[in-house]
Amino acid sequence: MKRFLLFLAVAALGFVIAAVSFALIQPYLAVLPQAVSALLVVATSGWFIAGVVGAILALALLVRWAYSDEW
Repeated sequence: MKRFLLFLAVAALGFVIAAVSFALIQPYLAVLPQAVSALLVVATSGWFIAGVVGAILALALLVRWAYSDEW
């Protein structure tokens, strides 16, 4: 019975959070397609792709260095 009440409380909390979030975001939903298209332009730019590749490479090198020796 306690698990059921916990699940019910979590479900109710999730419902309230989602309903309030939707009510707050609803006025901005009309602008969403324009924002996505603007972000798509940035995400396909050469400088952005090079930056992502550089960040992945830096993290890979850091992980390799961290596992190379005990410290």
